[in-house]
Amino acid sequence: MANHHLSHPLNAPGPLYVDTTCIDCGTCFHLGPELFHEEGEASIVEAQPQSLAQWGQAKAAILSCPTNSIGVKSPPAEFRQAQENLPQLIDDNIYYCGYTARSSFGASSYLIRRPEGNILVDCPKFHPHLVKKLEELGGVAWIFLTHRDDVADHSQYAQHFKASRIIHKLEVSADTSACEMILEGEGDWELNNESKVIFTPGHTRGHLCLLYKNKFLFSGDHLFYSQDEDKVYASQNVSWYSWEIQEQSIKKLMQYKFDWLMPGHGGWIHKDHESILQDLKKMS
Repeated sequence: MANHHLSHPLNAPGPLYVDTTCIDCGTCFHLGPELFHEEGEASIVEAQPQSLAQWGQAKAAILSCPTNSIGVKSPPAEFRQAQENLPQLIDDNIYYCGYTARSSFGASSYLIRRPEGNILVDCPKFHPHLVKKLEELGGVAWIFLTHRDDVADHSQYAQHFKASRIIHKLEVSADTSACEMILEGEGDWELNNESKVIFTPGHTRGHLCLLYKNKFLFSGDHLFYSQDEDKVYASQNVSWYSWEIQEQSIKKLMQYKFDWLMPGHGGWIHKDHESILQDLKKMS
């Protein structure tokens, strides 16, 4: 639970607050862009909610904060009435799950809803409210793990939904050794007629991206989006395995078509493919 005694001194006055245990994962920014703001190496409340919709955004941020650093003092009636709308529909059949885990530094996870079986991309924390919502959306048939850092509570989700987990052999650890589908080599692999698995080492040795319908690229920690600069980018600072190899993986992605980037951290973005291609060219 958030502690109002530790409330950040720069929070906007009012009931909604962020305390000083925040790890600056950025989860709240894309859930409540008008409410939260980055200040130094932490998040703060920039503006208090003024509508039921904004209180719903605040509630989603509270539920999704990996460190439980967001809270409400003396919750108003609007907070109790608001709906958090998680998982959040982004576009078509793609949902953002929320409920991020501290073990993955607040990594985003997504649900691809398909009649043939839903795909969970990376894993959130195992929470009964989210599990119930996922059941209502048709459950989980596959769990696609982009890399070792963002697996969170994968084993609990796999056990509950009887789902098959997919990971590259180079990412397997003791925690993921029981995954049902362990890929080897450099791909590509066809997961189904709409989903292509792309080998993108660099951030980690066996990092994978998932391309869905030649429209959505689930990029894990390979690519991110900067809202301030309106560009797709990769971070050399978190290229744990090899930046040179990651540059090659970025160049490789230029042969694929997509206009949605769904990263593991920060917000997702819809841009025309040519703009994304130009961003990739600048990095490769």
